[in-house]
Amino acid sequence: MKIKSGFAISQAGIIISLVVALAGGLFLYQQFKHANKTNQQLMNYKYAFNDFLNLQTEFTLYRSQDIADSLKDVRTTYTLERVSMKQRLEQDSEALLLLEQIQTGILEFESNLQEQIKLQRRLGFDEDRGLRVFFRQAVHRLQKESNLLNDLELEVLILEIRRREKDYLLRWEPKYLENHAALLKQAQDLVTTKYPENKQTLMTKLNEYIQGFTQYIYHLEVQGQHSKQGLKGKNTQLNTILKERFNSLSMHIKQAQTEAAKKHLKVTFLFILTTTFLSLSISFLINRRITFSLLEITSFIRKLAKTEDFSKRLELKGNDELAHFSDDLDALLKHFETLLERLSLAQQRLVEDAKMASLGGLVKGFAHELNTPLGIAITSESFLREKVECLKHDFKHGKITKSNLQILLQEFDDSLSLIESNLNRSADLISSFKKVASHQEYDELVEFDVREFLNNLLSSLRHEIEKHNATVQLDIPKGMILKSYLGAFSQIFTIFLVNSLRHAQVPSRPLNIDISCKFVSGAIHFRFSDDGVGIKEELLDKVFEPFVTTKRGEGGTGLGLSIVYNLVTQRLGGHIELQSVENKGVCIYMHFNDISFRQHFE
Repeated sequence: MKIKSGFAISQAGIIISLVVALAGGLFLYQQFKHANKTNQQLMNYKYAFNDFLNLQTEFTLYRSQDIADSLKDVRTTYTLERVSMKQRLEQDSEALLLLEQIQTGILEFESNLQEQIKLQRRLGFDEDRGLRVFFRQAVHRLQKESNLLNDLELEVLILEIRRREKDYLLRWEPKYLENHAALLKQAQDLVTTKYPENKQTLMTKLNEYIQGFTQYIYHLEVQGQHSKQGLKGKNTQLNTILKERFNSLSMHIKQAQTEAAKKHLKVTFLFILTTTFLSLSISFLINRRITFSLLEITSFIRKLAKTEDFSKRLELKGNDELAHFSDDLDALLKHFETLLERLSLAQQRLVEDAKMASLGGLVKGFAHELNTPLGIAITSESFLREKVECLKHDFKHGKITKSNLQILLQEFDDSLSLIESNLNRSADLISSFKKVASHQEYDELVEFDVREFLNNLLSSLRHEIEKHNATVQLDIPKGMILKSYLGAFSQIFTIFLVNSLRHAQVPSRPLNIDISCKFVSGAIHFRFSDDGVGIKEELLDKVFEPFVTTKRGEGGTGLGLSIVYNLVTQRLGGHIELQSVENKGVCIYMHFNDISFRQHFE
């Protein structure tokens, strides 16, 4: 096999290994995202499921007539979440079966709850409706009749009946119902024996009360007096069963996700291992061939240099580039004497080659300076890759120790920091240049107080201002309210202040900065000025152009005022002017005719 072909195959194998690793990582990431979405959908379904089950508790506690509307809303939400969950689990037949079992229980639960609501409507949601008001009105009419008769015994007996009625409805103990029935029998006997002339009227009202109260108790018993009886008891049992089914569904989904993750990880690992093994095997064979051939060539050349016997020949077996090199070397030795005769010509050519080498050195130096950051980044990457291979080797042979791992992690961190530091400059420049775009969006329209906004901005830059021995004066009346893009104004004045602090400082005296704002003839006028070193006359026409700076060697990019110009003229629809006299400072005017404003007087 040709070495060139072997190298190509080896490189292809390495690339395939990387592609497989990346594809495997992407595949595992997609599976992870799918599992997360499934878990989120399961959580949403759980919330809707619990809300449905909690309706029974809510109805038991409050017995509100709004429970029907709540049931409708919860049913709608639950149905949507169930459909979404069913679509996500369409490939899992067991999970779909568990979901259908939950749905069957939910339908039964809903049917029981609706029946309770119907019963509650008959009983009455409040004191003025249903059977509750019917039997209470009947007993009130009976009390009025007893008051007309002026019979203290009958009145006391009716009060005792109502007392036992309330005791039973509060405590649900059978003894109170038995006492209530005994008192009703006693009241019937008293009416029959003591008031024969009023018997029909009294017995009619008493029977109305008995009939209403009996129906009321019957409906309560059907509905369920507590969580273990009637329809309530059925829903309590269903609640437990449904939660067990939901837990089974949740456990099944998590188990299926775990098994799928193991399977995908295993397949991905096998693919990566296979391609890596093939590429490493080919690389090993090529390296072995090159290493032994180079050793043989080196030994032959040393012997040739010692003996000066040019009749010897290097005979490498094979049909690759190294064997061809051996043939070429033999031919070279054969023609050596001819080359000696042409030594003078060769010397002349060597002189010319030296000149070219000198020129090449200059070019190489220039290229070195140009490619230094890139070279550092590539070297760091190569070093990082070598350390990763060491880590793989140690991991494969079980030689990883805590100290070695800490050293490798520190070397990884140092290499990444070095790469980052050499690439950050270009990244920052590109990021800054993007801000020059005229149609960049910053924020939404908001109303803000100009003086308050600038005070906040100065507070955020206070450390920078104090460090440069500068003072900032604001000439802005209170209550000046603008409706505009606050982010754009913030960036404009930040650039103004930073430029003055970093470029306008005169070493012998402090720097004074003035900012003013006024409403004149329906427009807003800003004035920013400092008394620093100013700008040279030849640069005044270029200050708003990109990459114009006098501090390029000190980190300046020349994009600040270009960004300001685009913000003022395009984002804010205004005009900007700059005036400067060298060594006397800078004055910048901004005029805005299309910005809404108002004056607020406290």
